[in-house]
Amino acid sequence: MDLLPDDALVVRGGLNRPEDIEQKTATHPCGITGVSVESAVGATVDQLVAVIPHGQVGVTTVGKVRQVGGDAVRTSGRSPNHATLTGLTPEQVSY
Repeated sequence: MDLLPDDALVVRGGLNRPEDIEQKTATHPCGITGVSVESAVGATVDQLVAVIPHGQVGVTTVGKVRQVGGDAVRTSGRSPNHATLTGLTPEQVSY
């Protein structure tokens, strides 16, 4: 697991309604529970969304996630920029 800086972008594809977030929340093999996102140091939105198969994405920063009590942590996944968004309720994630 790698910690990301506050200014790193975080993107997630889909509608991201609370019920969608609740359904997609899982425990990663490393033990972190949350939802999959894309995030990497210095990556642009275009770079992060390149692997997202959805027509709609949400974008924030790691710092904003931390301000409301969550975190985004680099974890293994389908892409080299995979991360897990953790520590927030489905309502907070969908905001």
